[in-house]
Amino acid sequence: MRDEHLIENTCRVRIKARIAYVLTRFPQPTETFILNELMEMRRQGLEYELFAFHVNQDLASLSPYSAITPRQIPRPLTREVLAAAAWALRSRPTVLARLLRRRVCRRTHHLFQAMYLGRLAAHGRIGHFHAHYAYHSTSAARAAACIGRVGYSFTAHANDIYKSRWQLKEKIEESVFCATCTGYNARFLKERFAAGCPEKILKIYHGIDLNMFRDQARGQQGPAGDGCLNVVSIGRLREKKGFPYLLRACSLLKKKGIVLSLKIIGDGPDRPSLEAMIKDLGLGGMVELMGHIPHASVKVVLERADVFVLPCIVATDGSMDGLPNVILEAMAMGLPVVSTDISAIPEAVLHGETGLLVQPADPVALADALASIWRAPEMGAKMGRAGREVIRKRFGLEENTRRLIREFERVLAGVSSS
Repeated sequence: MRDEHLIENTCRVRIKARIAYVLTRFPQPTETFILNELMEMRRQGLEYELFAFHVNQDLASLSPYSAITPRQIPRPLTREVLAAAAWALRSRPTVLARLLRRRVCRRTHHLFQAMYLGRLAAHGRIGHFHAHYAYHSTSAARAAACIGRVGYSFTAHANDIYKSRWQLKEKIEESVFCATCTGYNARFLKERFAAGCPEKILKIYHGIDLNMFRDQARGQQGPAGDGCLNVVSIGRLREKKGFPYLLRACSLLKKKGIVLSLKIIGDGPDRPSLEAMIKDLGLGGMVELMGHIPHASVKVVLERADVFVLPCIVATDGSMDGLPNVILEAMAMGLPVVSTDISAIPEAVLHGETGLLVQPADPVALADALASIWRAPEMGAKMGRAGREVIRKRFGLEENTRRLIREFERVLAGVSSS
């Protein structure tokens, strides 16, 4: 009922249209880059509303998520959505027929929820929709924009580009713009899905707030001190992260007499197989699967590390990472990075300058790269300093967010003039 009163009020008093973010879930501990973007946009003065299909209220009440106020999109059979559907049937019958015929929303209930969002736009509350990931959130934003007669845009990331591509070409063509977080992604999208509108593809990196990450003085700790190489890796425990190859690399290093401690932060479907592999390789005293831990605790673990490693691969289903945010955060901490030369990782990890890159699925090369940092901690410290400088120059949160804000302001200026 509260939303219906807001809609009625906008009929009498025109309010300033805002950007509406549409997400599948909020908050997501693995998506700190979205949280950072939202917080920085607010700091720079852009007003927006955040909608999500699922809101974890318990997590949303905790810091730092509590700085953002998400609104859960009502479920399809609620009074708000049914009222919006009745309005859309009366006011937009041709539009709804076209959306159904084209199956713009893969799941029908998302189309009903899009009617709710579209009604808000039709009455002036929302001037533009923006979604993260080219999944259901973008489908709903696209439908809502059509119903509300406004524009939409979205940010594409990794699996939504390389694995699940539901109407991706059409989503780009009908959008105002499609942002993506790496140059590799941008080239791929222009060649495969936006050949007729390459200007709509914008490369906007995930911004990193250097103020949140303390640069560590390295080179006099870890292997230079107690002889143990402290290694950290972060990621969902799934095939594309390549963790089995990292475990085999640890086994090789152990056989060479190199003392190593590996902490893997994250959870996922491959945990049982990784636990079995740790046992079979006799790595129980060297490797710890830490599961999910709070972001503040992640920084504490990184502060004690000598090197960050993420052995990404292309999974058998074709999925792969773009440029994992955890790599950027590790670089912001002044850590050297060991990773693989796939996708956009070389855009940040410059081989021999900010870290070391090896071929994917190669435990021998991984072991050699880690051994080289164990033998020469001063080299790792130098790479760490260079990596933090790359983050400052290319991946700063303020400037990358400002680029996105300029696009939103341009869109809203058009809404105001019309």
